[in-house]
Amino acid sequence: MQHVRILRRQVVSTVAAAILIGAGWAGAAFGFEESPELKALVDAGKLPPVEKRLPKEPLVLTPLDSVGTYGGTWRTATFGGGDSEIERSIGYTRLVRWNPEWTEVIPDIAKSVEVNANATEYTFTLREGTRWSDGEPFTADDLVWWNENVLRNTKITPAAPDWLTAGGEAVKVEKLADDKVVFKFAAPNGLFLMNMATVRGSDILAAAPAHYLKQFHKDFNPDGIDALVKAAGATDWVQLFNNKIGFPGRWRDLGRPTLDAWVLTAPYNGTTQVVAERNPYYAKVDTAGNQLPYFDRITIDVMQDTQAIILKAISGEIDMQNRFIETTDARTVIVQNQEKGGYGLFIARPAWSNALLITLNQTHKNPALRAVFSNKDFRIGLSYAINREELNQLIYAGQAKPYQAAPREGTALYDEKMATQYLEYNVDLANQYLDKAGLTKHDAEGYRLGQDGKRITFAIDALTGSPIQVDALEMIQRYWRAVGIDMQPRPAERSLIFSRLQNNENDGLGWVGGGGYDFLGLLDPKWYFPHEYESSFATAWGLYYQNPKDPNAEEPSPAAKKQMDLYRQVQQAPTLEKQLAAMKELLAITRDEFYVIGTNLEPDRVGIVKTNMRNVPKVIPSTSFYMTPGPAKPETFYYQQ
Repeated sequence: MQHVRILRRQVVSTVAAAILIGAGWAGAAFGFEESPELKALVDAGKLPPVEKRLPKEPLVLTPLDSVGTYGGTWRTATFGGGDSEIERSIGYTRLVRWNPEWTEVIPDIAKSVEVNANATEYTFTLREGTRWSDGEPFTADDLVWWNENVLRNTKITPAAPDWLTAGGEAVKVEKLADDKVVFKFAAPNGLFLMNMATVRGSDILAAAPAHYLKQFHKDFNPDGIDALVKAAGATDWVQLFNNKIGFPGRWRDLGRPTLDAWVLTAPYNGTTQVVAERNPYYAKVDTAGNQLPYFDRITIDVMQDTQAIILKAISGEIDMQNRFIETTDARTVIVQNQEKGGYGLFIARPAWSNALLITLNQTHKNPALRAVFSNKDFRIGLSYAINREELNQLIYAGQAKPYQAAPREGTALYDEKMATQYLEYNVDLANQYLDKAGLTKHDAEGYRLGQDGKRITFAIDALTGSPIQVDALEMIQRYWRAVGIDMQPRPAERSLIFSRLQNNENDGLGWVGGGGYDFLGLLDPKWYFPHEYESSFATAWGLYYQNPKDPNAEEPSPAAKKQMDLYRQVQQAPTLEKQLAAMKELLAITRDEFYVIGTNLEPDRVGIVKTNMRNVPKVIPSTSFYMTPGPAKPETFYYQQ
C-alpha cells in the first residue's frame, strides 16, 4: 500500500504523528570525490574544494544498479516553448520528494520533517551547509523570505494556492534556527507533504533565493527597480518578479540560483536547444562519496511537433525519455527501431486508470440535454452499448482490458464493483436502460427523442493532438448510433476545450484519466467528484466547489455535496490511513452515482533508454504528479564506458 512513513513519539505530554524522512550522511571513512571538470576548477583556484561545497550531512542517494562514472551529455527533447519536460528532468528539487517507486514521501533538500498530531504544523530541519548554485547559503531565512514577501504579498500572489492554504489562511513560516523552520496552518492540512512532492512543490524553492530575488522586488530595491523593469520590457515590477519565479519564466532566467543537479546555461526562450550543466554545489552524493550528478550536462531540443521528437528518438538522438514518445499510436515504431536507435525500453506506467473516459455534463445549460445526461439509466445504457473488446483490439493493440473510471487493482482504494460494473457489451440491455430512461420515441432515422421532442444529439470534445482518442470516439459513435443516440466526436484545441469547461458550455468530454493510483486519487480527484471545472461530468458543480460565487457555478446535488464534505475530511486528516478511509467513502458514492463512463484500462506505455545508460528503473510512473522522471533519481544516471 502506498504510504508515508509514520512514527509516533512523545511531544510535551502528547502523542504527535511524526513523519521521519531524514536520511543524511552518517559520516564517511573516506573523502568526497567530484567530477574532473570541477576538480580542474578547484585546482585553478576558481572553486572551493568539494568538502566546502557540500552540506555537513549531504543526502546520500543509493544508485539503482551501481556507482557511476562522471561524464557525458543526456539528450532529450520537448515540444513548444512551455512544456514541463525541463521541470520534470532537471527541476525536481524540493524540501521533500516522492521515492522512485511512488510509495512514500522521502527527504530531499530537507533533512527531516516532523508533523504535529493534527497536521497543522510541519517542522523542517534543513541540511546545514546547503548552498545555492552560486555558492550562497540556503537557510531558513530563504523560506521565511519566500513566505513573507512572495506568498503573502498580495501583489505577487493575489490568492495563495489551495495546497498552501487551510482555514482560509495562507501558511505561515517561522524560523526556529538557521537550519530549522516550521510551516504553520490555521487548520489541518494533511495533504501538504504529498502536494509538495508533486509539480506544485517546485514553486517554493524557485521563489526562495532571497539574495538574488530581492533586486527584482520593489520593497527591497525601490530605487533601482524601474530600470530593471524597463530593461526586461515588463509591464511593472510585479510582472518582472513573477517572470523570475513562475513557470516557464524561471527557465528563461540564466542568473537564477538553483538547488537542482544542473544549472541552466542556455535558456528556454526562443531557442532550439536548452542546456543545463552540472551544479558544483549540489547537495547530494552517492554511496561512495561521489558528488552528484554524474552527467556533465543535459540538452533539451525544443521541437515544433511531437512527430519530430519521435523521429529524433528512432534516429538515436534521444538518450532517455518517455514524454511525447510513449503514446499508444507511437509504440509500434518505437519498439521496432530499438536496434537502429541504439536504445532499449522501460515501462512508463500511466498513473491514471482509463485510456478513454467519457463524461456527459449533468449541469448542461440546455434543459433537454441536462435531463438525459443526469439520468443514470441513460449513462448505464450507453455503457452497455460500447464494445470495449473491439476497442481494445483495434485502438489499443490488444494491450488493454475493459475497465470503468476507478482506481487500479492492487491499490488501497481499489473497488472491484466500481471497476467492473456495466462493462458488458449488450445491445439489448443498452436499449432496455435507454427505454427505462424514458427515451422510447424515435425519429424517422431511428434516433431517440428527448423531452423536447427533438433528436438527442450532442458533441464529445477530444484533443486535436490525440488522434487515438478521436479514433476511439468515432467507433463509439457507431456503437451509440446502433441504440439511437447521435453523438458527434469534436476534435478541438486544449485551450478551446478548457474555455468551454470554465464557462459550462461543454456537452461532453473524451479524455484519458481516472485516479488510478492512491496518491493520484487523493491529490487529483476530479474524475471522482465535482472538484473543479475539469470535472466535466458536472462542470457547474465543480466550479461551485472551488468558488460558489463563480457566475457559472451551481449548487450541487446532495450526493455531490456529501462528497465535497468527505474530501475536506481527506484534506484535513493527519494520517494516510484516515485519508484513505474518507476517500473510500467518497468513492462508494462515485460508484453508485456512475458519473463517468469508462472504456479500457490504460495499457502500459514505453520509454526509451540508451543501451549503455545505467541506473534507469525498468518501470517508472508516468504523470505530472510524479514529475516523471524526476523521482527516479536522474542525477544517478550514467553512461557505462
